[in-house]
Amino acid sequence: MQRILVATDFSPHADRALAHGLELAKLFGAELELFTSAYVPPQALAALALGMSPGLVDDARSEAAQKLGALAGTLRARDFRAGSSFSTDEPSSAICARAAELGADLVVLGTRGHTGLAHVVFGSVAERVARLAKAPVLTAHADSPAPAPYRCVLVPTDFSPDADAALAWARALVARTGGKLVLLHAYDLASLASASGALAAASVEKALAESGRQKLAELREKLGGGNVETVLSAARPDPAILETAERAGADLIAIGTRGRTGLAHVLLGSTAERVIRRAHPPVVTVKGPAKT
Repeated sequence: MQRILVATDFSPHADRALAHGLELAKLFGAELELFTSAYVPPQALAALALGMSPGLVDDARSEAAQKLGALAGTLRARDFRAGSSFSTDEPSSAICARAAELGADLVVLGTRGHTGLAHVVFGSVAERVARLAKAPVLTAHADSPAPAPYRCVLVPTDFSPDADAALAWARALVARTGGKLVLLHAYDLASLASASGALAAASVEKALAESGRQKLAELREKLGGGNVETVLSAARPDPAILETAERAGADLIAIGTRGRTGLAHVLLGSTAERVIRRAHPPVVTVKGPAKT
């Protein structure tokens, strides 16, 4: 990991995400670039046309640029290699575009932010960035744990290329921290039973449990055993992920952003977004190789 793009609106959510970005920059010796978008939504422009001060937008953008530069300067004084960039475009598109231009290895942002002309509205922006950015994306809430040594990383898996990519990312992290991996495979037994009937579901559930258990064991062996825990769950993926994260004391969750569909697999597309919204620890979403 060489370059980390940290998007900020200077909110507590963004501050906590920045703290995790700084910790990862130290672990990997990466450069940081701070980014903000002083975007003005069309409805705000309409309000301006109805009599608001014409200089309000320029003043707010100037304030955001100054805060960004000051924050980058503070980080450089702490011996981080930190630059900054600024946009007035729609936040999610602007973040993804800048990440691509920079060749960022990780994008970091908060999952909610406050509104206003000088600030990015980061609620749904984080989910859009996680969905659209090619690089892995770390999201955090204001109440997410402060950066720890990342001694426990939870990796939900449906054994798809995207889940494998998330596992590779997590493995690189714990290789630097000496932490452990918790591999979770969940299948939605309740939905299976309602779709196929109790009798059919019982036989299919047995096959799924046996298959999941075997695949987890094979994956653990492939990773060399060691500090790897495996968990098999019959619950829906997102509750299983949240419950396992709490039980294991996970410092971070690494999850693929797309997964295969089908009875034997976790549907990780929308699952990842639900986990981003609800998880207490920070979440890193990772995409697998592009499909051709």
